Amino acid sequence: MAEISRKKPLVLLTINGWGVASTIENNAIRKADVSDFKNLVANYPSTVISPCFDSLSSNYEVLGSGRKDQLDFIIRNSVSKILDNSGLSQIKIADSENFPLLSVFFNNQEERFVNEEWKIVREKDDFWRLFFSSDERITHKTINAIKSTKYDFIFCNLSEIGNFALEGKFEQTILKTEKTSIALRKISQAVLEEDGVLIILGSFGAAEDVFNVNTKIANLKKTNNSVPLIIIGSDFQGKTIGLEEAPNNDLSLIKSQGDFSDIAPTILKIMGFDVPTEMTGESFI
Repeated sequence: MAEISRKKPLVLLTINGWGVASTIENNAIRKADVSDFKNLVANYPSTVISPCFDSLSSNYEVLGSGRKDQLDFIIRNSVSKILDNSGLSQIKIADSENFPLLSVFFNNQEERFVNEEWKIVREKDDFWRLFFSSDERITHKTINAIKSTKYDFIFCNLSEIGNFALEGKFEQTILKTEKTSIALRKISQAVLEEDGVLIILGSFGAAEDVFNVNTKIANLKKTNNSVPLIIIGSDFQGKTIGLEEAPNNDLSLIKSQGDFSDIAPTILKIMGFDVPTEMTGESFI
């Protein structure tokens, strides 16, 4: 019997609220034990990049389309469209609040693609919510999707750091940051076991600036800070791919080296596609 070719997935993981700043007192990221995150920064190409807009939905359009000059839905290429036209399978996994970002806005169209699955983790009418948080369930579903070898592209989002940071709950934000760091280790291990590639990206900042240092009043809003980017895969281990190295693996010590429009070209390049000329972003690879 001929051996069935196993898919080597590319996984894009966005994390709400994980921004980068050098401050300490109001910075839940720095207060938390994120040793697993730091280990990934130390061993794989890592940098910080900038969101293109204040609007989260517009930033997800940019992530999918690789360009930042068109904010209304028009006929244009996107990562998901290119993959679908090539017959490749994909799945999007997120909670109900964030799911439109990963589907409609990232896809740059309202309809689901033919070779695409949507998996929504709901807060209501879900038995498992009594035992596991939404991020824990998303982590579990993502790892299952990776191990299934059914998908060429997996896009998931972890939202709880951002949720607590935007509510001004500093201690809870620290705790969620630590749990997210552990989740990154688990997801990255699953990806490496399947010889895939994992791209970790902060979708916006908030946890690095939870409250005003002088007044101690919660900020309750997203920041304009840069966000982390890590590219994990066996071919990238120990390499910088031309990116500036962060001293002592501290990403707050380097300047932004790109923006969200560079993600789509990077995904396509890693997956072996030519980057369409209409994509204005530049691949990191």
